[in-house]
Amino acid sequence: MKRTVCYLLMGLMLCCAFQVQAQIFNTKKNKDADELYAEAVQATRAQQYQRAISLSQQALKIRPDFVDQELLLGRLYMLTGNYPSARQYVHAVIKKSPGYRDAYLYAVNIEMLTRHYMMAEKYADDALAKFKDDKEFMLRKMAILDVTERFQGGNVFADNLLEKFPGDSAMRKAYIGHYLTAGHFYRQRGIPALAERHYEKALAMQPGNAEASSSITNMYLRSGSYQRALEQLNAELANNPNSYDLLMRKLGLLQDMHDYPEALNLLQQILKNHPGDAKARSLDVQLRMEAASWYANTDPYMLYSGILEKSPGNREALDKVIGMSMSRGAYREALAWINTGLKGSPNDQRLLGLKLDVLESDRKFGEAALLAEKMLRNSPTAEKRQRYITLRIASGREFLAQQQYDLALTEFESALRENPADTAALDMAANTYISQKDYTRALTVLNTALAAHPSNPRFMMKKSSVLAETGQYDEAAQIAKELQQRFPGNQRYSTFVTDMHLTAGRLFMQAEEYTLAKGQFDQVLENDPTNLDALNYLVNLESARKQYESAIQYADKALQAHPDNKEMLLKKASVYTDMQRYADANTINKQLMERFPYTTKYRTAYVEGLVAEGLAKWRNNRPDSAFPIFQQALAIDKKDSLALLNSMNILYARGSYDSALVFANEALRYYPNSENFLQRRALNLEGMKDYEGAARAADSLARRFPSADNKDYANLMASKGLKNQFGLYYLNSNYDYASTNYNIATVEYRRFFKKGSWAARANYAGREQGTGLMGEAELYYTHNKTLYSYALAAFGNKIVFPQLRLGYSIFKTFGKEIEGELGARYLMTDSANAITAVTSVAKPFGDFWVNLRAYFISDEGDFNTSFNLTTRYYMNNRQDYLSVIAGLGTSPDDRSRLIQFPQLSGLLTRSVAAGYQKTIKYRTTLGLFGTWINQKIADTRYQNQYDIYITVQRKF
Repeated sequence: MKRTVCYLLMGLMLCCAFQVQAQIFNTKKNKDADELYAEAVQATRAQQYQRAISLSQQALKIRPDFVDQELLLGRLYMLTGNYPSARQYVHAVIKKSPGYRDAYLYAVNIEMLTRHYMMAEKYADDALAKFKDDKEFMLRKMAILDVTERFQGGNVFADNLLEKFPGDSAMRKAYIGHYLTAGHFYRQRGIPALAERHYEKALAMQPGNAEASSSITNMYLRSGSYQRALEQLNAELANNPNSYDLLMRKLGLLQDMHDYPEALNLLQQILKNHPGDAKARSLDVQLRMEAASWYANTDPYMLYSGILEKSPGNREALDKVIGMSMSRGAYREALAWINTGLKGSPNDQRLLGLKLDVLESDRKFGEAALLAEKMLRNSPTAEKRQRYITLRIASGREFLAQQQYDLALTEFESALRENPADTAALDMAANTYISQKDYTRALTVLNTALAAHPSNPRFMMKKSSVLAETGQYDEAAQIAKELQQRFPGNQRYSTFVTDMHLTAGRLFMQAEEYTLAKGQFDQVLENDPTNLDALNYLVNLESARKQYESAIQYADKALQAHPDNKEMLLKKASVYTDMQRYADANTINKQLMERFPYTTKYRTAYVEGLVAEGLAKWRNNRPDSAFPIFQQALAIDKKDSLALLNSMNILYARGSYDSALVFANEALRYYPNSENFLQRRALNLEGMKDYEGAARAADSLARRFPSADNKDYANLMASKGLKNQFGLYYLNSNYDYASTNYNIATVEYRRFFKKGSWAARANYAGREQGTGLMGEAELYYTHNKTLYSYALAAFGNKIVFPQLRLGYSIFKTFGKEIEGELGARYLMTDSANAITAVTSVAKPFGDFWVNLRAYFISDEGDFNTSFNLTTRYYMNNRQDYLSVIAGLGTSPDDRSRLIQFPQLSGLLTRSVAAGYQKTIKYRTTLGLFGTWINQKIADTRYQNQYDIYITVQRKF
């Protein structure tokens, strides 16, 4: 028996396990492609590449056209070294979505990793054709040129990179890296001239580059060019004069050159900067010993200088010491010997030529130019003239580099006086004016240059650029087009024309000169009909001019050439939105969102488009059409505040307060501190007549946002939740025909209920004949939104007050807020029974309210009328009012004269009353009213009555 029970339990457990397993497998099976993609992304970030590959393959089985997933799978295979599979998926993405930028990036990387450099270059070129001037692809192209050792093409490409992005640190780094790589290449292959040139380019960009500096210095030393090596070190020391490493390297070089005096001076400087350096201290003795040994072994320089001391005119010795000084780079020393020789032979052409060489080598171009001019004037030749011009230009370059523009121009003008057509002098003079932004003089120089060299493309391009800077775009473009026609295969000039018009168009757009801007962009399209930048600007321009149909045409033209351009699709949707064609805009936004579900920008655009469409329908009084659209927006973004707000507003307008409250509560989950949503919650609770809940919500609103309006609304809601009211009333009447006062005190209790209110009152009046008492019951009852009733029943003890008062009126609200009344009154006293028909009409006029009431009174066969005109002026959100009342006749509603009603009803009575009622926080109401009553009791006899009426009411 026990064994059977065990088997049964095991069977049940196995069934449960299978069922749980089935549920797990079903859950996995039910995951959609987007969920699998999200998990694959997470696994990739965690470097769980095999799991990510498995998830990606599952996603592609569910959705084979999932482009983002294919690209992720290609990347995963690349990360795991499976390059053939990586290539397969990445190439498939490019084929399906030619505008997918990341796919090209992966394709280039795969081919670089597998050393298929030609394919890598192809993908880089394809990417640059689609994504013009993309920095990342340009850097990839630069790397391909370097790795394939195509350095000449790389030089051109590197220069173009620097010209396009002069301030970009990544481009500068790539530029330096290229020239270092090329320098190493040429150095290893024994081509020192090219190696030095490339190292010098790297140093020109980064003067302190240690790798280039070390390489070029070592080359100079190996080739025996000690002087050039020394010049290189001196240039580096100019930027970092206290560098220990540079100073020690220079010391070693001077030691190799046997320039011991200079070496010893430098060693003293090192010891001064680094007094505790043991190596420098040990070199002091060593260097002096080496110098002594060297000079002891017959230094030729010392021998020849000794000869000159004994025979100053010895020309051979002079030539030798000058040559040795120059070979050691001791230009000052060489110059001193040359000047010594010139003292004896001031016109010696060889010495003058040597002096000129020394000054030029020492970069003293100004002094050299003066000497060259002197030599030219003494014996003019074409060679001397050209050297003089060259030295003037070199001097001008130095001044221009130091931004001493006036001095630079003086040098260039001197060169041009010798040769007005010299291209270098003209070019540098134009550059000087351009640097000063003196475009007028720059154009004068360029016009002179073009007159001398009419087909020079450099001068033409420079003039076109200057014209563009001065706003003369048509002339600038004409020159650019001429260059393009002359060199049809040169992409540089085509790009120059395009950039010229784009720049002009942008500037015109900034100045809001839309017609001129459109002309510039149209010229770009003439040159390149599918230029995306120009089409993009034209869409923006036509939208700004509200020429929406034209904007759509340009967008369609762009999309024909670039069908998958996401930004242009988004822009087209934006134009449709501006046209209020929200459905068309949302069709595009929806497609973008579905294609790129994880791109927030497209989801946001679609949601905003749906909200705009919903608002448009609501503004056109179509709330039933607007509401489902807001729900669509919330299905995508349940937190969208506008969709939530407008959904609840539509429901509130319908009177569906409970449904609107659901949206208000949902909105407050996401925006708990939103004043707007807190207000809507309280309003909907008020609409549901849940005054207690509304009061709590309004109180919470007022506490968080204590504005005057919020506090007032909180007080209103708190008062609406109160069901009870206590009242005190006091009426004082004085007469000019009697010495006694007539006073009535009233105590009231009122109870509010959903349909209205009822009240019970007790009236007291003291008289000589006794105390008058009257009890009253009053009812206000609302039948519906436009109909309510008033009823009154009062019974007195016949002292002061009538024995019985009955009253009933029904009120009806008509269009334009007009209110009508029909009713009746019954009054029974000791001496009479009066029946009265009542009718009135009332209407508000802004803050004013006017009521005209008529009484038709039947009193024991007598028929009288009474009229009453009441006006009120409301203040403080209709809480308070001023009242003015005019009456004719005696009405059965006049409390001060009810006991006298039978005697007064036939008299001619006029009355005027004024009063003010103030409500404090919707709970306490205070009133003060005064009335003057004039009665004609005979042809020439009148009597007056004065009433003061005070009221106090308090809700609780």
